[in-house]
Amino acid sequence: MTIYLLPGVGCDKRLYSRIELPGHEVKVLEWPPFSKGCTLAELAADMRAGVDATQPHILAGVSMGGMVAQELAMFTKPQKVILISTWTSPSEFPRHVRFGRALHLPNLIGSFTMWATWPFKRMLGERDRATDRLLWDMARQQTAPKIKRGVQAVLRWQGSRWHGRVVRIHGTNDHVIPLGFPVDHAIVNGAHIMILNRAAEVSRSLQAAIAS
Repeated sequence: MTIYLLPGVGCDKRLYSRIELPGHEVKVLEWPPFSKGCTLAELAADMRAGVDATQPHILAGVSMGGMVAQELAMFTKPQKVILISTWTSPSEFPRHVRFGRALHLPNLIGSFTMWATWPFKRMLGERDRATDRLLWDMARQQTAPKIKRGVQAVLRWQGSRWHGRVVRIHGTNDHVIPLGFPVDHAIVNGAHIMILNRAAEVSRSLQAAIAS
């Protein structure tokens, strides 16, 4: 069984560098270019060539990666989709996200604002120096314009038509995507970056989700 992993917005394959899935063939998909006005469904269509849909497989994604995984599932028909720190549809968007969408707040994302607000993210997040450095390097390489287009695509998302098996892993202390819905595996006190700073627990939950 091949496990295809999708990173979150502003991240690359290094987001999964601390995850261990022994006994499985693991492939991390990379983001394609984000064109202006792109949708999550369009990103999934661009990424479908990276998945061998002729063989049994599982898709898993973190945050925006989980949303795109649901769109990608429409093309590749996986055994299941594993969602980590993400939503299944816009109906789960909390009030502050709907407010930000109405005010078009993603338009404020730029190189300067990303640099200027990073210290606040560092203070609010549960991250050590190595984790913070990794997150910053990934965000810098992905670029602020690409991150802005990704966030805009998330806020335009109408939801996926995927109705296959979904397994959810979520942290109880996620301030980016607050836990307000049923999940299969809850990581107690896990934050939005738990894929990095609670990697051992997330790995165990992933292994259980794959086996279920």
